[in-house]
Amino acid sequence: MTSLIDNNIDELIKRVRQRTAVSDMVFMTAYPPRDVPNPIDKYTVAVDQTSVKRSQVFIGDTVGTGLKGALYEIDLTLRVYAPRNTSASALLRMSAQLFDAVGVCDVDREIAEMSLGGVAYDNTARTIYRDLRVTMRRILTGEAVR
Repeated sequence: MTSLIDNNIDELIKRVRQRTAVSDMVFMTAYPPRDVPNPIDKYTVAVDQTSVKRSQVFIGDTVGTGLKGALYEIDLTLRVYAPRNTSASALLRMSAQLFDAVGVCDVDREIAEMSLGGVAYDNTARTIYRDLRVTMRRILTGEAVR
């Protein structure tokens, strides 16, 4: 199941990157194996899968008698770093455009919640950032209970 979750996240980010409003942003995984550019010269989005939760749910007789499924809840954080010497208002605008792009690109309707955090400063990157938090939910049917 983990590979399916990763694949869904990858597909979502791929669709987001194709949106004109955010096409100039650089997307990377959080904690990359390579050096992060410093100073940051473009809006950079670090994608981090912060948690995955699994719970059993009863599907009901509409799918099958006694059929149970698994509800997966995935939390993502998309941290948007601003180029150095950029204003906070410009970061607010770009992160809002990313927020809109993620919402539009949710073709599987898995996103349950999205929220934008406030502007903060990262001492290591020496720039400001803003977090977009996304909660995705996915139901998979499992075996019939006997």
